[in-house]
Amino acid sequence: VNQDRGVAHWPFNSSSNEALFCVFDGHGVGGEKVAEQCMRSLPYGLLQEGLRLRADPAATIVRAVLQMDTEILKRRGGRFATTCGTTATIVYLNGTTLWSACVGDSRAVMGYGANGAICARDLTVDCKPDMPEESERIRKAGGLVTAGVPGGRPSRVWADGKVGLAMSRSIGDGECKKYGVIADPLIARFEIEPASSPDGDGDRFLIVASDGVWEFLSSQEACEIVASEPESATKGCAKLVQAAAQRW
Repeated sequence: VNQDRGVAHWPFNSSSNEALFCVFDGHGVGGEKVAEQCMRSLPYGLLQEGLRLRADPAATIVRAVLQMDTEILKRRGGRFATTCGTTATIVYLNGTTLWSACVGDSRAVMGYGANGAICARDLTVDCKPDMPEESERIRKAGGLVTAGVPGGRPSRVWADGKVGLAMSRSIGDGECKKYGVIADPLIARFEIEPASSPDGDGDRFLIVASDGVWEFLSSQEACEIVASEPESATKGCAKLVQAAAQRW
């Protein structure tokens, strides 16, 4: 079962000056259902807070994600997402200002031109259990963290020694929530400086993808692949997916 879900809204919030992009990567048995509910409900929740979203994007997105997590964990009397969940990466644009929110290890990357070369700028930080601040919180809550191996197995947080989760933040995963895994998104703000042409210097394109891409391609490699199709986002996306599948 493909557990990844994605959604793009433009115009958004009744404005052609605003856009919303989200990726949800489910995991565990039934994780695709958690990702599906987030895909359908989270953008709607943000629309319901449209004026607050414009006034205070960071606080509004955090509130919407935490509310989504609460709803997921309550569903079916708490049995819906006990040992499954999803990542959530949200990118909200208003004019030339961008806010990113990340829960888990789906990543948002900006591809930009500099002196004729294509470069990558990460807009999110992958939430991994062996990050010092994440590891400390998990261990204080009684969870066990095992380190990852470069190019091999990822770091994991273990809930009661039974459920191993390869991220330190997620929506759902009720059992892991008892051991320091949280749903609070990491928020960042960026100012976009658009390139004057598809192959010029400045910000050119945005990639929002699950680790189906990032497990096999670096941010720089992904941007170089997409940039090889400067006239077509559709072709750039297709080449990126094909490259990740070939690596896999």
